[in-house]
Amino acid sequence: MPLWDWLNNRGCGIFLHISSLPSNQGIGCFGDSAKKFVDMLSTAGMKFWQICPLSPTGYGDSPYQPISSFAGNPYFIDLEQLKDDKLLFEEDLSGLRRLSDTHVDYGSLYKLFWEILKKSATRFFDNGKTKSEFNKYCHESGWWLENYCSFMALKDKFHQKPWNEWPSMFSTYKSAVKEIQNSTELLKSKKFYQFSQFIFEKQWRKLKKYANDRGISIIGDLPIFAGLDSSDVWADTHFFKIDKNFLPKFVAGVPPDAFSKTGQLWGNPVYNWEELSNDKYSWWINRIKRCFELYDVLRLDHFRGFCNAWEIPYSSTSAINGKWEDTAGIDFFKKLKHNFPKSKFIAEDLGDLDKRPQKLLSQTGIPGTTVLQFAFDSDSNNKYLPHNHEKNNVLYLGTHDNDTTRSWYESLDEATRHKVRSYLMVDGHDISWDMIKEAFKSTCNLLILSMQDILNLGSEARFNTPSKVDRNWQWRVTQDQLQTLYNSDTPRFLRQLCNIYGR
Repeated sequence: MPLWDWLNNRGCGIFLHISSLPSNQGIGCFGDSAKKFVDMLSTAGMKFWQICPLSPTGYGDSPYQPISSFAGNPYFIDLEQLKDDKLLFEEDLSGLRRLSDTHVDYGSLYKLFWEILKKSATRFFDNGKTKSEFNKYCHESGWWLENYCSFMALKDKFHQKPWNEWPSMFSTYKSAVKEIQNSTELLKSKKFYQFSQFIFEKQWRKLKKYANDRGISIIGDLPIFAGLDSSDVWADTHFFKIDKNFLPKFVAGVPPDAFSKTGQLWGNPVYNWEELSNDKYSWWINRIKRCFELYDVLRLDHFRGFCNAWEIPYSSTSAINGKWEDTAGIDFFKKLKHNFPKSKFIAEDLGDLDKRPQKLLSQTGIPGTTVLQFAFDSDSNNKYLPHNHEKNNVLYLGTHDNDTTRSWYESLDEATRHKVRSYLMVDGHDISWDMIKEAFKSTCNLLILSMQDILNLGSEARFNTPSKVDRNWQWRVTQDQLQTLYNSDTPRFLRQLCNIYGR
């Protein structure tokens, strides 16, 4: 008997991360463009909006290398709403107004954004009208907020150096508490980061309610690993394989695969699952509890990591010399079932899986992942071909790690392109929409389309290229592109496809 069984109805949604939305502040945010996107989802008959993790990002700007697994990314705060509250004024935003609307310039954003947010915080605390609301938030969220805000205050004090390079009295949260409490400077900085999370939470809950009220559920994402330079590892070092010098003994990644001949060296510290088990998985339970405060459905990235993980010696320069080590297993998911009996999970179970991860997925009953772009590189038994799809799966044309469908097709050799055209029975001149229409027919109960494919964009709109460290996570859809889409027949055509195929 599977632990969960929730994906019994057919549905469809669109993937578009918050950072990719239009805005005039250098990055997508929780503003009017987000609401207009929700309105379009509703018009198109969509039931889901999928996003990447909302976590604050560190070096490399990847949402899968979070500074905290519990906090939200302040970059997504809609500064227009702070203007409405008289916490900011137009002249404060002049620098952000000059940033690109086609991609996120994270370097410039970092230099400009935080000083602007600090101005709003100063005005907020000087005003004092909503101090009780702020204090209530800090009290209710203290179970994760204290670690994160203390960590960020110390990051500022030590000029953004990694925590394992800080003076010894600050090397763990427990040892740093007294030092922070005795420092006016650190307490002030900590209060600013509490303010940033207070505003983030307030705006996100408002936007999420707007979506939920229109029948749209939010699919969020949980990176399986925590970032090394994160409040998670700093505050709970014993739950990770960290040595006495606060360096990882092993780091995470995957062995050589289709993406990279040398594998992927992610660099995240791996978990000490024995220690987590002895603590009855409290850290993980709290982490997932926090996720369900933010999302309606939770995608578990790199699901096989809950069965076994590719552990690579910290000194390695590639992922080749790693080894598989057992991790959580079914007992962990039984614990989750006890704490989250009716919650909705999705498993990212892609890659070269052996029988053990597949057995674990079957035991949990969690829907797996199917990718249509993977369907044409072998014979008719390929599990990603539509005639082999299973109902308890979520179908994508491509994930955030894949190229856009148009660019993917253009990169294929002619023999494979012929195979695609023959299967779809099309001429290939409108391949993105040929694939979209084929995907709607699939028996997979849930279909998630990407905005790039709906707009039929090429490789310039690719969101992430695994194993590459630059030009990732930057793509943004422009206001003109979205407005053209909203004014076209596309949303109504998508609704028609939903009706025809029972989604």
